[in-house]
Amino acid sequence: MSNLEKQTIGIIHEGHFYEILINKEPITFKEDIYPQVARDPMSLTFSDEDEKKLIMVSYKATGEGHEPSISEKSNQLPENAIELLLKYSVNNNGSFSPSIVGGSVNLQHDN
Repeated sequence: MSNLEKQTIGIIHEGHFYEILINKEPITFKEDIYPQVARDPMSLTFSDEDEKKLIMVSYKATGEGHEPSISEKSNQLPENAIELLLKYSVNNNGSFSPSIVGGSVNLQHDN
């Protein structure tokens, strides 16, 4: 498919087009912990009322790292909107969430 044939999904807001990127691999948001804390990160859990909503995940600093929380959310999207987003989703290897393990806990250091 050439660039002229490329399809892009997005929304129009105040006369401007904004592309929406949907990653086929779901991201698990986890608490970013400091290296000296030897425990598994805690996952961000979602309630049933958040299902099919657009959400903004933010991180707030705690004594042991950064805890994920939902800072904003939309109304529930119609089923056909969800289907359209998933139909034209793309693979994206990049991740905007913090690493699953805080710092360099599991990395070996070269001498």
